[in-house]
Amino acid sequence: MKSYAQLPFQFDSVQLYQELEVCKQNWTRHFNTAYYSGEWSGIPLRSPKGESHELSAGHADSQKFVDEAILESIPYTRSVIEQIKAPKSAVRYLRLTPGSQIKPHKDYDLVFWDGFVRLHIPVTTNDRVKFMLNNQQLKMQQGECWFADFSQVHSVENLGKTDRVHLVIDCQVNEWMRSLFIKTGIIEPHEEAPSEMENYDDPTKQKIIEQLEAMGTDVALEIVEKMRSEL
Repeated sequence: MKSYAQLPFQFDSVQLYQELEVCKQNWTRHFNTAYYSGEWSGIPLRSPKGESHELSAGHADSQKFVDEAILESIPYTRSVIEQIKAPKSAVRYLRLTPGSQIKPHKDYDLVFWDGFVRLHIPVTTNDRVKFMLNNQQLKMQQGECWFADFSQVHSVENLGKTDRVHLVIDCQVNEWMRSLFIKTGIIEPHEEAPSEMENYDDPTKQKIIEQLEAMGTDVALEIVEKMRSEL
């Protein structure tokens, strides 16, 4: 399986940006303050009920998600989201201001083989944004749509003078998504999930389990149970 790929969509970056302007007074700082320096903030467009923070991604198998009222004011963006024909959980604008950094980290619960993916659509960016995935730089352009395996180490720096804003869509993997990934060459037609443990030594395995247990979500704990069964 490829760790990243541009998907076969090209959206109107001008319309996306114009509708972002409608929402821009609603920025909320991201709650994961240990993960970044500077300003990382977002605007929820679809969010889980019952979460303590409105920017929480929640989890599609354990939360009920609702569209935010602001979606009615941004019809083109709503149509973009609807073109992703998979069940959607959290949908957010995420902004990284000039001079800000998202530190290297992994999102262990965003694994295609466990049924979850995250897509990025750049709304506004600049050529000095440095988006790294496993020491490879991904150069995402406005209006494009990208998949990346965010369970791998990734980080972002905005070294430019303008904001970097992405429309971020979290999805469940369904047949439409799987077919899209096969068509795009991300996975092979008969490819199966690798063992979570086969590439790690014992100390690394234990660290992953501890981090997942600390997350405490249904998805994370299911992964822990599966990993322990393979030790």
